Amino acid sequence: MLARTLASLSLLAAAQPALANIDIQFDFSYDTSNFFSSNPDSVAALNAAASIFETRFADNLTAITSSGPNHFSTVFFNPSTPGADVTLSNQSVATDVIRIYAGAANLGGSTLGIGGPGGYNCSGFSSFCNTDTQRGQGETQNLYDSNGALLSRNAVDVAPWGGSISFDNASTNWYFGLTTAGLNSSEYDFYSVAVHELAHVLGFGTSDSFEARTFGSDFIGASTGSVALSADLGHWADGTLSTVNGVSQETAMSPAIYNGQRKYFTALDFAAMQDIGWQVAAVPEADTWAMLLAGLGLVGFAARRRTA
Repeated sequence: MLARTLASLSLLAAAQPALANIDIQFDFSYDTSNFFSSNPDSVAALNAAASIFETRFADNLTAITSSGPNHFSTVFFNPSTPGADVTLSNQSVATDVIRIYAGAANLGGSTLGIGGPGGYNCSGFSSFCNTDTQRGQGETQNLYDSNGALLSRNAVDVAPWGGSISFDNASTNWYFGLTTAGLNSSEYDFYSVAVHELAHVLGFGTSDSFEARTFGSDFIGASTGSVALSADLGHWADGTLSTVNGVSQETAMSPAIYNGQRKYFTALDFAAMQDIGWQVAAVPEADTWAMLLAGLGLVGFAARRRTA
């Protein structure tokens, strides 16, 4: 079977109120191909994917406010031209908000999507920069030498201002539904890929605290135990299994997905997010999970795999 990938740089809870704390906000101003405006159902699916994290992450992220001598600039890859970076000066981000720039491009090969956290430039009082780069969380940076080699595993937390995600708009036949009712073997599930790429923005495989828990080819965390990683060290090894409310499923953060398949964020995926520093709240009540699992079934015919 042919595979397509879910890359890093690495439900339907859409109708339910947020149960935790963070607020993921999407900015489509760099969607120059009009992928989202041309596929309006994609916005609902993207927000449904975001709600998986909004309803489980209870962290309190302090605001970032550029003013006076204090300047915070955001740096992120252009989602419509992933090889080019965008720098925005004097940016502010509200309390608990994570801003993500979304768009689409011809990603080539077998790649369905790419996503990753943004960088930053900060100037002004040291207290301003320390507060804004950590957003009230614990240490988010490891210690490296001048050649980029890891010296000390200091990072215990993640605190992104946001980042960017891009979806393939060239060779992918997307399915944008909120349930799997119309998902067929010729389509790739947009919701599943969005969940995967959002997790990369939030630090899976991309944060210093993830690297701090990577030893050789394994991720070792208090919640996950020792779990094998893929060759790129940014995903679980292909075929890694976990559960969604007791139902067995390949993890969302494995590197590939079949056409005609929906993947949900599993217990192991959430455990890793907790190990890298997110405060993961308890699972939703049973009736909420009934909503989530209503569309869990996989389409039962031959499928090809692609990566994201």
